[in-house]
Amino acid sequence: MCVATAFMLLGERPTESFEENRSLAKCPTFTIESYLDGSFTSQFAEYFNDAVPMRSTFRNMISGYRDAMGIDYDDGVEIHGTVTLSNNTPAETQPISEPEQLIAETVEVTEAETEPPTIPPNEYADAEGEIANSVLIVDDRGMELYGGTFEAGETYASYVNQYKQLLGDSVNVYSMVIPTAVSFYLPKKYESATVSEIENIEHINKYLTDVTPIDAYQALLPHRNEAIYSRTDHHWQPLGAYYGAKALAETLDAPFADLSEYEEKRRDDYVGTLYSFTNSMTLKNNPEPFIYYVPKCEYRTIYYNNDMTGQREGDLIYDIDNFSPVSYYLVFMYGDDCVTHVHTGVHNNRTLCIIKDSYANAMIPCLTSSFSNIWVVDMRYFQKNIISFLQQKGVTDLVFAMSTFSATGINYLHLNELLHQ
Repeated sequence: MCVATAFMLLGERPTESFEENRSLAKCPTFTIESYLDGSFTSQFAEYFNDAVPMRSTFRNMISGYRDAMGIDYDDGVEIHGTVTLSNNTPAETQPISEPEQLIAETVEVTEAETEPPTIPPNEYADAEGEIANSVLIVDDRGMELYGGTFEAGETYASYVNQYKQLLGDSVNVYSMVIPTAVSFYLPKKYESATVSEIENIEHINKYLTDVTPIDAYQALLPHRNEAIYSRTDHHWQPLGAYYGAKALAETLDAPFADLSEYEEKRRDDYVGTLYSFTNSMTLKNNPEPFIYYVPKCEYRTIYYNNDMTGQREGDLIYDIDNFSPVSYYLVFMYGDDCVTHVHTGVHNNRTLCIIKDSYANAMIPCLTSSFSNIWVVDMRYFQKNIISFLQQKGVTDLVFAMSTFSATGINYLHLNELLHQ
């Protein structure tokens, strides 16, 4: 016991979790003020619990032990932690919208229009699965269960509306809330374990004022049975990001390059963040292809620190050989820690800024044929006043692009912070 205690206190603590593609909590700086108001204690507790010595090694050992011992739970459902349900209405009354119903409600077809796209059936509709740490695992696919609320979405919309009010008519503002895999692959048996991302996105859109929504769900739905979402990672696959970028370009009336104008690259050993969230040996033992697309058009990429210092040129898509399989998604701009400026060969005098979470990273290469300039700002890390930044850079089009987990989770709070820095 003494040895274990000493190890926890004195062992070297990691700063990054490559399995989860994120930075771990940092040790806070002690001040009298932070100690008296309790913030130092809470931040230190988070650091102590998050940055555990040999963190990755212990997670893998525990996962292997569970698999070797055949540990399971009743009815094939393994539950660690809790699933947060919406407080809008009981989850049982909020099943994922059936595609046919959704199209009937949202699309008006006239004689002059073409037939709506065929919606492939959900191949997992009747499947059995298990829930581990709020992730549902069905066959060899993982998907996060969603618990967003209407109230959080209304707050997100109010912040986005403030940007439009402050920027005025000189900047077109758009909201692209991206659904996750659960909206496409959820089995019927587990409808009561999650709330509807689509209903939450539709609710957000009702509260937008002079802000145009971009419908990623309808853009992705006809491609459901293609590799648009990772099986082992919480992100979409680059192919899904391509279809999302196409919807963005179409909504903004911008040109868009066909997939044939990209160089396709592939790796077959991808095991992403959902394994680290669940320690599921099913996911670990079933790696998936990671296929990404490198644009052939002209562009130049400049990176800045989040306080807009330290200008340096770099790659938009980094050499995948620099990454372990769990971190392949980092090939796009090497993650989230910098402000990115992409200057392209497009001559339409349009400057796009995307304020985003990591979901939007994979879309950026797909927009290099659409805008003269692209600025990419992660709302969690940017350190300047955002309105001044947008005005200084001559932004003509502003897109908020993020997953439902950010738009109705805690990340959307950063949108308000950016206005007051």
